[in-house]
Amino acid sequence: MGSNNIFKLFLLVFILVYFGACTSEKSSEENISETNSISAAEEEKQLLEIGIQQLSSWSSHWKSNAPDFNLQGFVYSRTDSLEQIQRPEEIHIGSESPFFPFLKKHPEGDGVVDIYSYKVVFPETGEPYFNPDAEVTYYKSDGMRERLLFMGPSGVFEDAVWLSSEALLVVGHFESENGVSPKVWIIYPKSGVVSQYDNPLHTKSYIRESFLIKRFSSLETTDGV
Repeated sequence: MGSNNIFKLFLLVFILVYFGACTSEKSSEENISETNSISAAEEEKQLLEIGIQQLSSWSSHWKSNAPDFNLQGFVYSRTDSLEQIQRPEEIHIGSESPFFPFLKKHPEGDGVVDIYSYKVVFPETGEPYFNPDAEVTYYKSDGMRERLLFMGPSGVFEDAVWLSSEALLVVGHFESENGVSPKVWIIYPKSGVVSQYDNPLHTKSYIRESFLIKRFSSLETTDGV
């Protein structure tokens, strides 16, 4: 075999080894990326389950009104970007307000979240009534007010809990032509994203504001709302 043929053979072997290594490295990177993605999804689902367990009043209410309700039934639906609408505004909910006990304080003291005052209205006399729209509002410690989530007449935010200093879990429901279905949102205010989890349960017997009625109807109207 001539030197020219030997060189060609060496070059062919080098090319095969090089591209084989590149393919292997790319495949390895894809596997690592996929594994990290799966791990993040599993971690978020675990956070969701832990959070819902802390909202026992909410889950018990749903179970008593819809016996087929299953805490393990929530499945990931989608991830959206937050609108991140902010404006300077100090929180208006004082210690005498019916909403005060239900403010969700940030774990590290960076403000509070209010999920009720946009929806629930206390008249001077009588039981509370409900505005058509709902909002999850974050009053930050720096004096800024940020809308985290907004829902029209088809939905209601019912309860919430901080999962960590980075993540807020909000539970509620949405009504469609198939009935009322429970929903869960995991909000990441700093990252500006929200994950939504849906439940296959749909019921036409669930009274949409029943959880809020149960939570607020026994409270006396006070100033500062």
